[in-house]
Amino acid sequence: MRFSMKLTVANAVMLGAGMIIPPFAPFASTWVWLAVVCWYFGLTLLLNRWIQSAMRRSSMQFITAVNGSTAVKMFSSLALVTAYLVLVGGTYRVHFVLGLFVVFAVNTVLLVVESQNHAPRDPN
Repeated sequence: MRFSMKLTVANAVMLGAGMIIPPFAPFASTWVWLAVVCWYFGLTLLLNRWIQSAMRRSSMQFITAVNGSTAVKMFSSLALVTAYLVLVGGTYRVHFVLGLFVVFAVNTVLLVVESQNHAPRDPN
């Protein structure tokens, strides 16, 4: 199965699961939950393209792309959490942070597994 299809299915499941988990459902019905899931979906697709293109160039560029993609996701997560808590705050702050972490973790695991599947094999 192609990476984009795996990623689409995983994000659709997270989007739907948020709506059927009773304590999380009120937050999952807001536009913020949809925005978080869509943000990580798009970001992961973009970072995967970066990693795939770096893989064709050299091992060092591949390693830099993998580490850089993790850094981009971590810093964007920090920015999203900070912006949400400062601008919106309110009732769903715990839901937002926990939901964002789950979406971040699932997308990151999928990205790393995909990167390992196509990583250049060095016999040393």
